[in-house]
Amino acid sequence: MVDLDRKNELEIVQIRGDLKLLSEKIESIKTNDLRHIQKSIDNTTRILWGVGFLILGQVLVGVKSLLIG
Repeated sequence: MVDLDRKNELEIVQIRGDLKLLSEKIESIKTNDLRHIQKSIDNTTRILWGVGFLILGQVLVGVKSLLIG
């Protein structure tokens, strides 16, 4: 009975350590990796908006050429 209690106590300590490690890794992902991903998405969005405006400008030049000649 004492051996079983000791074994269970050791397993609980190990599980608590694993939970702490997981918590630290999750915090690291939230604070570091997600910021880098968000920054990359923001840069991609800016590039897409720029390309969109360039295409819109070309379309407007084409429409102007068709209307005016």
